[in-house]
Amino acid sequence: MVPARALGLLLCVQLCGGDGELRLVDGGGRCAGRVEVKHEGEWGSVCSYDFDWDHRGAGVVCRQLGCGVVAWASPYAPFGQGKGRIWLHPFCQGGETTLQECLHFGWGKHFCDHDRDVGVTCTEALELRLAAGRGPCEGRVEVKLRGRWGTVVDDSWDMEDAEVVCQQMGCGSAAGAYQGSEFGQGDGPINLAFINCDGNEEALWDCKIRGWGPYTSPTKYDSAVVCQGFSRLAGGDGACSGRLEVRQGRAWATVCHGHVDLKAAQVVCRELGCGAAVAVPAAGHFGAATGPLWDGAFECNGSEPLLATCARRPTHGQACAGPAAIVCSSYTGFRLADGGLGCAGRVEVEAQGTWGALCASAWDLRDAHVLCRHLGCGPAASLPPGGHFGTGTATGPLRRDALSCSGSERHPGECPVVLLGEPACPPGHAAAVNCSGAAEPLRLLDGESRCDGRLEVATSPGAWARVAAGPGYDRAASVACRQLGCGVPEKVYAVPAASSGPVELQELRCAGTEELLAQCNASGPAAAPGHSPPEAAVACSGDRRLRLAGGPGRCAGRVEVYSEGTWGTVCQDAWDLPDADVVCRQLGCGRALEAPGLERFGPGTGTPWPGAGGCSGTEAALWACPAPARRGCRRGGGAGAVCSGLLRLAGGSSSCSGHLEVLRKGTWGRVCANDSSPATAAVVCRQLGCGTGGRLAAVPAQGSVPAWLGWVRCQEGAPSLWHCPSAPWHLQSCGPEGVTHIACDEDTEDTSGATSTAGATSSVAPLTAVSGSVPLPTVLCVLLGTLLSLALAALAVQAHRARLQRRGENCLGSTRGSEGNCETCQCNTCFLAGPNRATDAGSEVVYEELDYSLMPEYQEEPSHTGSLSMGSGLKLPDDNWDGDEEESNPGVAPAPLAQPGHSPLDGYDDAAAVPEEPPTPHGRDAPVQPRGDTGYDDVDIGTLGTAP
Repeated sequence: MVPARALGLLLCVQLCGGDGELRLVDGGGRCAGRVEVKHEGEWGSVCSYDFDWDHRGAGVVCRQLGCGVVAWASPYAPFGQGKGRIWLHPFCQGGETTLQECLHFGWGKHFCDHDRDVGVTCTEALELRLAAGRGPCEGRVEVKLRGRWGTVVDDSWDMEDAEVVCQQMGCGSAAGAYQGSEFGQGDGPINLAFINCDGNEEALWDCKIRGWGPYTSPTKYDSAVVCQGFSRLAGGDGACSGRLEVRQGRAWATVCHGHVDLKAAQVVCRELGCGAAVAVPAAGHFGAATGPLWDGAFECNGSEPLLATCARRPTHGQACAGPAAIVCSSYTGFRLADGGLGCAGRVEVEAQGTWGALCASAWDLRDAHVLCRHLGCGPAASLPPGGHFGTGTATGPLRRDALSCSGSERHPGECPVVLLGEPACPPGHAAAVNCSGAAEPLRLLDGESRCDGRLEVATSPGAWARVAAGPGYDRAASVACRQLGCGVPEKVYAVPAASSGPVELQELRCAGTEELLAQCNASGPAAAPGHSPPEAAVACSGDRRLRLAGGPGRCAGRVEVYSEGTWGTVCQDAWDLPDADVVCRQLGCGRALEAPGLERFGPGTGTPWPGAGGCSGTEAALWACPAPARRGCRRGGGAGAVCSGLLRLAGGSSSCSGHLEVLRKGTWGRVCANDSSPATAAVVCRQLGCGTGGRLAAVPAQGSVPAWLGWVRCQEGAPSLWHCPSAPWHLQSCGPEGVTHIACDEDTEDTSGATSTAGATSSVAPLTAVSGSVPLPTVLCVLLGTLLSLALAALAVQAHRARLQRRGENCLGSTRGSEGNCETCQCNTCFLAGPNRATDAGSEVVYEELDYSLMPEYQEEPSHTGSLSMGSGLKLPDDNWDGDEEESNPGVAPAPLAQPGHSPLDGYDDAAAVPEEPPTPHGRDAPVQPRGDTGYDDVDIGTLGTAP
């Protein structure tokens, strides 16, 4: 019972005065440390007992300081003992605005010493990072505590713990949880130890944490994670181009076109380790969405490390025009060197911050056209021989990257690049080009390529005017397509003005036979008063594109053609395997295995493209096939193709394990295992949609299948196998090193990768119901076992009742009240001897369990200097440690502290309270404390030493 004097003191709240200042000291920052308040111009500490100081009081401190919420609180001087006055001994309810508003005994009145100086760690004082990984979403888990980075130690670190870390870092879901030296051993202290997460917490410090450091003990249990990442590019040729998808919970959601811009694309490309963003194509460039849509837009400044850290804005119900598409390039710069002028010279590219000359072996005129236009030098004029402009000052070998531009790309980084199988470049054979030097006086913007979009003409260097959609602008479109080298117009249309207000416009009147747009009559610049008229746009035939949509990857799906400025399906009336073979070869997907109709991948949308169905199978493009002589499309669109792909794992238990094989000139060949890099397995598995990692092994060559390649040396993070260097292509037999065998982490039959393969068999059979009857001996065994179990249970109950009765009769030193109740008893359970004696053994057992659980399980002791593994109440396991054994051994927990005025067994007492003398307030006497569970559970780390 709290004395009346103490109750009076508790009424002393803010009315007692005080300066109202609060701070946290010795915690490495303003949001962690020992709690101190200022009174009468002097700073002093705050003390309390464990049952008084909890997240309610600590929460008031964190909120008052603007430091977030409580991460950890302790009343045992976790940040050292104060040296001056103890100003407050507070009792907070949690809703107070300031600590001074909490009930207390008065300024300078307290019942605790400096060894109970309270400390708080608020969430704003903590930081989380992943160290020593290949990117921001993998590595050793480190937490910043008391201003210093340290490791996280847990002998049972699992996927739930890793999930919380990955989600907190904005890196999507966890792909792996590791212990030990997966990413090296940290050189700092141990800041957090023994963590148990459910997987749904918002931050790692919201999990159950038994050890708050820092600790100085060496350990082999550093925790590490590998995250799936918050963003990915799907449906493209490799991991560095495709439609943008982000992690929504534990599923992938598609981001809509218009909800990301080039700055956001730069963040995505950097996050994925794909270099720089070179294009944000039109909606649906890489196919339709395959899952839910992301409800939101990203606003980035371009410098963020992860897309998840960019600001977000609502879309206000805006309709989704289609999936956003991004094209990244490992090349971050292009230039022409040693040519005397800016538009001629040696071709050099920048990758990973290093410039190098490009080999001329695979350099052609289409590649040169794209580069010259990108540099503002017009089309290419000529290709001098390799080495014409020297080799430069680079000391390394020439880059043997083979670009395969179509000529319609706006940026050379959009061109497909192949390194696999390319021979070493002859010394001095650097690519060279002479550009025309005249910047093209017109351009098409906001379309799929440089041959599609809104028409603009140059009025002066760096100044552009839009072309109004006036009468006869279709003839101007014919001249524009021809001048750009983009064929003829397929579609001429008007688009709304790109911006409001005064804009510079031109009206062009052409006959349609001009070679240059400048030969047409122009009205001259004009300002549109108040509003802007529609602008001219054109889709030229040179912008025709092809894709496979609605399938498991880019090499299987519904055939769609980009024509007349829109994507449309292909009529299936005369669709056959030779047509599909042309599609597969045009897309670089090998040979056609099937030519299904709409029943496989759906009918698609839009008007079916009729110009297919008469291919011989040898044409270079689908639109090069002779158009069938028919009218309309009777069966509708939906023609499909299933290609072999250029890559597969064959001979294994599924399509995600087996011998690595590649398709070259229509022939499948294996890959010799001579010095193949371990990273090759991860690259192949990721490309096939079989997870993010795998195991590479060399196995003896069997059968007569030849090999195409050897010495494949993929680097970590390579977007696809085609970007890996190797020995040149040639059919060969592998030597004693054997052939490359890969087993992916996700060894399943469902492979939704970009290059799904055929020919691999699966041993997974569909589940079927088991038929037949259960044998009679089995039924008899089950019945007999059940009866025996019931008999044993009955005997156990009887034995337990007898044991409890003997313990009750032997209860020593007990006295009986008027009703026969026990007042004191030295046994764990007191049984009644009179008429009120309990006869239900089950209830007696329940009472015994309750009586035991009401004893305080443990109590935190003040911290002492020491190590995590020696001289502490909680030890890190060694190599022979058994977790179950330690948990069952109560000897490892420190003994509870005896509180002033209480015996060590005084954890619970349901007898009548005994009046006590009111304590005199001073620094050493404690007030009467409430009995029972303290609600504080840090005993396991209570005696751990902390690093200075």
